[in-house]
Amino acid sequence: MSGNGNQAGNQMAVAPSFCPPQYSHEEDLESGAVYTCDYTGAVNVDINGALWSRTWWNMGGDSVTKFTDTAKAQLGSWDTRFDDDYARWLAAQPAPAQNNDSQGG
Repeated sequence: MSGNGNQAGNQMAVAPSFCPPQYSHEEDLESGAVYTCDYTGAVNVDINGALWSRTWWNMGGDSVTKFTDTAKAQLGSWDTRFDDDYARWLAAQPAPAQNNDSQGG
């Protein structure tokens, strides 16, 4: 991974702000909401100065990688676990409430 603009770096996961929604969890306690993430951190890989992939990891040895559209186009095939998990999470979300106020008053 040599060359200008190519680098990798680790960042700690913090739910809900820096943790994918499919891996974030909220628990309501008397003291307020507590957020957790299934992953401890993420390794960001930049190629030519742009994000290429982000691998989420935890201390138990599990990891999952989110590839950017640019990476997917260049790779042709990749591990789709991140995308599959997101699609399952999205399908499980409640439908947005419909606004019936459009008929005028």
